[in-house]
Parts: sequence; C-alpha cells; structure tokens
Amino acid sequence: MPAAKPPSRKPVPKVETTDPGGPPPVEAGSGDATLVYDKNKARPRGVDSPRLVIIAGPRKGTEHPLTEPLTTIGRGSDNVLVIPDISVSRLHSRLEKQGERWIVLDQGSGNGTRVNGKSIERYPLQHGDEIEMGDTRVQFVEPGGVVVKGSKLQAKFSEEVTGNKTPPPAVSWKKRAPLYGAVVVALVILLAAGLIKKRRQDAADAEAAAQGAESREFAQKRFQEGVALLKQGKWVEARDKLKIAAELDGQDPEIARYLESAQSEAPRAQQLAQAKAALARRDYAGARAALAGVPEDSALAESAHEVSRQIKEAIDAAVRDAKARVESGDSSAAQDLLDPVLLAEPSRPDVTAVKDAIAAQKRPQAPVVERRRTPAPVAQPPSEMESVLEAYLAGDIGAAIGRARVSISPRAERMLQDLEIFDASYKDGLAKKQAGRTAEAVRALEQAAAADRAIGGGKDGRLGREVRKALSALHYQIGAAQTGGDDSLPQAAAHLRAAVQDDPSNDAAVAQLRQIADRCKEIYLRGYVAKDSDAEAARKAFKLVIETLPASDETAQKAKRWLDKLDGKVSKEE
Repeated sequence: MPAAKPPSRKPVPKVETTDPGGPPPVEAGSGDATLVYDKNKARPRGVDSPRLVIIAGPRKGTEHPLTEPLTTIGRGSDNVLVIPDISVSRLHSRLEKQGERWIVLDQGSGNGTRVNGKSIERYPLQHGDEIEMGDTRVQFVEPGGVVVKGSKLQAKFSEEVTGNKTPPPAVSWKKRAPLYGAVVVALVILLAAGLIKKRRQDAADAEAAAQGAESREFAQKRFQEGVALLKQGKWVEARDKLKIAAELDGQDPEIARYLESAQSEAPRAQQLAQAKAALARRDYAGARAALAGVPEDSALAESAHEVSRQIKEAIDAAVRDAKARVESGDSSAAQDLLDPVLLAEPSRPDVTAVKDAIAAQKRPQAPVVERRRTPAPVAQPPSEMESVLEAYLAGDIGAAIGRARVSISPRAERMLQDLEIFDASYKDGLAKKQAGRTAEAVRALEQAAAADRAIGGGKDGRLGREVRKALSALHYQIGAAQTGGDDSLPQAAAHLRAAVQDDPSNDAAVAQLRQIADRCKEIYLRGYVAKDSDAEAARKAFKLVIETLPASDETAQKAKRWLDKLDGKVSKEE
C-alpha cells in the first residue's frame, strides 16, 4: 500500500508591507512602560513650576506659581502678582527666568527690594531665598521632579488612533511601529499642552478672582473702621481709613459716599478743634477766625455755634474783670485782660472806655519829672526825643504825640509824622478789621507796623506788639480760610507763615502749618505713585508741594528731585 502523501501546503500569499491596517496590540512589559515628561513641555506647570510663598504682609499664606518666564510684582492692578500694600510701589520688582535660573530685579521702587535682608538691584535666586518689598515678604521655592508612568496612557492613545481595543495583527506592524509611536507621542504632547493651557488660564482666573476678593475684603475692613471713627467724631482719622478703602475698592458707591463726606468735614473738624484751643488760651480773635472755616451747612455747625457762644461769654467776662481791676488801681492786670479783647473787638464801647481809663491811670506815673529833680552831676536828664520815645514804648500814643508837638528838636518833627501815621493807620486797620474788610485791614496794619519800626528803632513796645498781634490774627484768618482745597495751599501757607512771624505765640497758625505739611506729604505720595503711570498728574503734585513748603523742608526737596527727573533735568538713575 503506497504511503499516503502528506497534504500539500498552499503557498501563503505574501503580504505587502504597504497594505493599510491597524497596528498590532502592544503588550507592555513590566519594566518598559515608563514615560518621563519633559520638564519644560509636557509636565503641568502649576505642579512643577517654582512658586512664591507669601510669608508676611496683607496676603500672608497665599502662593503664586511662576508659570511664565516674566512675573511682575507691585501694588498696581496690571501686575501679574498684585500686593495691596501701601508700602509696595505700583511697579515694585520683577522675576525673570534666565536659562535655568530665576533672577529678581528691583524696578526703581520707593522702599527698595531686599533679599535675605540685603538691598539689591539684581539677584539670582536660590531655593529658600526671602524677598522683602515694604511690609511684604515672600519666599522663593524651587520645583521638584515629576515622573508619570505611561503604560495605561499609551494604550489609551493607541485605542484612539486605531479605533479598536484589540486591532487585528498585521505583518507590517513591526515596520510601522516607529510611525505609530511618533503619533502617540505627538498626541500626548498636544493633549498635555492643551491641559497646561487650560490649567494656566484657570489658575490665572482663580488668582485674579482671589486678588479681587482679597482687595474687597481689606477695603471692607478699612471701611468699617472708618465708619466707627465717624461715629466717634474723629473725622480726620476716619478720612484716612476711608481713603485706603477707596483705593482698594474704587467701585463701591457706599465707600465713595462716606469718603466724600469725611473729606469735606475733616478740615472743619480741625478748624473747630483749633477754635477751642485758641479760646482756652484767651486768643479770642484766633478762635473766631478758626470758626469762620465751618460753614452753616456743615455737620459741625451746631458745635461751632456753641463755641462761638463760649467766646462771647469769655470776652464779656474779660471786659468786666478788666474794669474791676482798673477801679482797684491795678492797671497792669487790667491791660493784660484787655489786650486779647482789643484784637477781637477793638471798637466795642465798653472796651474803649476801659482802655481810656487804663491810659488815664498811667499818665501821672510818668517818671520824667522825678528824674529831672534828682541832682546828679554826671547823669543828664532825658532829652526831648527820649521822652517822646519813652511814652510811645509805654503804650501812651497820646502823650508821645503831645510831647513831640511841643518839642523844639529837629528830629521831633520827623518823629511826630511817624507817630501820626502810626496812630491813624492803627485805628484805620482795627476799624476795617471789625467791618470785615480783611485785605484793607492788613494793608493799614502793615503801614502801622512800618511806622512802629521807624519810631522804635528796633526797640519793642506795647503798641508795636498790639499791631503785630492784630496782623497775625488777620493773616491766620485768611490762611485758615484757604486750607480747604489743594490748589490754594501755597497762599494759605504764606499767610500762616506771616502770622507766625508777626506773633510766634500764635499756636493756631503753628498747628495749621503742621497740618499743611502733613497734607503735602500725602500730595507728594500721590505724585510718587502716579509718576510711572500719569506723569502730568505727578508733575502737578510735586509742583504744589514745592510751592507750599519752604525750600528747606525735606518733603519739598524730594518733590524737587522727582520733578527734575520727570522734566529730564537729571538722570532717572541718579
């Protein structure tokens, strides 16, 4: 029996390697399925980027990832990292990625930038370095490495490419494996880039929302503090709190309304406090001048009326006491009581009567005759001119004019002219002051003061002091009335300085000058903040400070330096 032939084998058709078909399934081994993401491309930056951790300041406890190669930091809302801290400049500093390192650079800030306690202009950061900007301190934290095991992820993308969980085997898979691998990697990179972009946008939106909420929270705290101070009648302190609240949340209408009220009433509250202080030291003219700055529509009008009533009662009491002292023969004490009343109400009839009574008591006490009777072979009796000057310095203008008229000295005629000019100008100035014609009163009293200097020749007398006190009160009245607006501050400061020059004891004028100096510091700060974003507003602020303060003042000198920089007169790096 012949042996059976084995079944013939049909030739297996050759499969062209270019036939289309799905790739074969890839079985991942235990040690070959790990995919490491590139640090700068495929890895989510929010996790793997360096970050700034705020460890002190208004935003303490928050973190900010450094997802971009440039991050600006400052108080201005256009910065990447906004810090609502008045000690931080609008554009304070910036962080730049240079190669593999991060560099921090100061942006010409007002308070400077420090790293680990040392002032810097440019500094390469290391893990743990602390950056100080005003009252805020942040710490630089470096990223760590990230490793993603990718066997499941790779299989997922293979399914998306082929459309099958278990594609049929094909002879051409091995040759096409590099192509499919490249496609998978490209898809992974595209997906990772999309995820990174979305995560970055979500982080930026969350950061902006957090910063806005944080600013509004700070604004509400300052607002509540300001309202509490308003209820206590502390208008100046309330205004300062509300200013900060408005800067943090300029869209809140309630904050704006309260701030407007506080800004209107704060200067009036200061005027009222100055009036009370002037009344306490018996400066009735100064007290009334201060009250002139409180209008009838002010919330403090009722308090101003009460102080005005107290001034009238104090003047009436001073006149009664002065009259009683004259009747008891104590003309010196009566004169002390009457002097501040004469500055406030020089034309009042009972005041004039007491003044004449005091002058009548002083005339017989002139020591001229007594000195002439004293036999002294060496000492000479006072000359006629000395007698005239003696009466004038003692405050008796009538006696001085009378002696000058009967004198035969050639100098007596010139002195008589000065005495008559002084007498007429002084009376005219007081009358115009009483009538409310302030500018004319100042001119008349300045003419009287010039005559006083010509008569006294540098010697200080009672009449000269009275004229200077009256001038000081008028200058204070004019200056205090001009402190309401910023544009009138230079004129107000000039009058107040004249008031202090004429009468150094004018404490109300001294206090007003201090307040103007504080306001100039605020105006300077506004100019400093605006110098990078609104140069014209900064120029206006700096010019106002320079025109208001003396050239020797430190704030005026700083304003002058910044104005010169803005005008290009000096280098900005100086």
